[in-house]
Amino acid sequence: MNTKNILILTYYWPPSGGGGVQRWMYFSVYLSKLGFNPTVVTVNPQKASYPLIDHSQTSMVKDIETIYTDTLEPFKIYSLLKSGKKSSEIPYGNLGSNNGGVFSKIMAFVRANFFIPDARKGWVKFAVKASTQILKNRKFDWLITTGPPHSTHLAGLYLSEKFKIKWLADFRDPWTEIYFLNETYRMKIAVQKDLKLEKLVLNKADLITTVGPSMGELLLKKIEDKSKLKVLFNGYDSQMFDEIERKKEKNEFFTISHIGLLGKSQSFGSYVKALIMSGIDLSKIKIHLAGNVHSEFIELLKSNNINYVCNSFLPRKDALTLMKNSDMLLLCPPMAGETKIIISTKSMEYLAAGVPVWGIGDTQSDAAMLVKKQSYSGFFAPENISESAEFLEQSFKNWENNVFLINDFNPEQYSRYAVSKQLAELLNTPN
Repeated sequence: MNTKNILILTYYWPPSGGGGVQRWMYFSVYLSKLGFNPTVVTVNPQKASYPLIDHSQTSMVKDIETIYTDTLEPFKIYSLLKSGKKSSEIPYGNLGSNNGGVFSKIMAFVRANFFIPDARKGWVKFAVKASTQILKNRKFDWLITTGPPHSTHLAGLYLSEKFKIKWLADFRDPWTEIYFLNETYRMKIAVQKDLKLEKLVLNKADLITTVGPSMGELLLKKIEDKSKLKVLFNGYDSQMFDEIERKKEKNEFFTISHIGLLGKSQSFGSYVKALIMSGIDLSKIKIHLAGNVHSEFIELLKSNNINYVCNSFLPRKDALTLMKNSDMLLLCPPMAGETKIIISTKSMEYLAAGVPVWGIGDTQSDAAMLVKKQSYSGFFAPENISESAEFLEQSFKNWENNVFLINDFNPEQYSRYAVSKQLAELLNTPN
């Protein structure tokens, strides 16, 4: 089998941390073992605006050819103006928050109306320049772009037309329906321009991939040739999970953990209400939060005298170790925009950890459907506090009585390697 060359444009790449980097980091590693030769164009990490840094992942991609570029974007200026430091206030996806002070609200308005499609669009010209030099000198079988930031797809749009190369556009999150765009006012002209760009990308790309069935349905409404859309789940790192030992001894406290961003649009307050309603002795509970957490949620835990630990960020393996050694995992997708349809990497990892999952959000979402298939997990609407409380109480009793229940999740079909094989088949299919 001839090796196929693929050129991947991705803003997020190690040492970037968080969920955004995972998908194509793993795809690149496994595709290189499946008959492909990936070359990655990304941002110089010294110039990038990464909300999180995780150096532990850098070694995974040491054998992947990587081209680093400059960029021009407002995040570090925003951070400097807000905190006096260039990196301490770099937000996820959004430039500023409409829920913050006056400065944050102004920045959110500016981002939503003048940085179309997103505030990292300044990277596009640098990505195009670097990719142009590569494509002039070497033959590639596929060009791949992944978003967010969805401005990356604009580079793919230009390059695919200029070099007549097959182009795959990957959507990890919604574009015009991304949840934070609903948190501030958008002018009609901005909305129309954004939607026009999205439809242009969706209809010009040769292949569209996304992370789940409902996300696929959302995109299909805007695609003329619907046969070119394919769903590839995010998957989980089965090898890393196998390397992590589950503790044999029982936790001192019934440990309920949430890993990742916990923002204002997430239903964490419903967990706290259910916890209090359950009547469980709170002195036997510990909430472990690993990731950026909205200040209101911290105050909520404090005001109810709930024992908690909050780590701003954990390296990848430490986060998976926490998942596997918790007694329950909290899953609360944002309840805003169309983000409720996403099956995140975290959802897959939670299920693979074998720990009961307690989900609160849209009960008809893709993530909810997966969770509700598991024998010892539950997913509830935010307003359904009583059923949540009953589920928690039963889980706590099992823990007290040393009854340790493992979810009956079949992980193999969702491993990173299995999903990468599906992608390889798509890239090998003649068009």
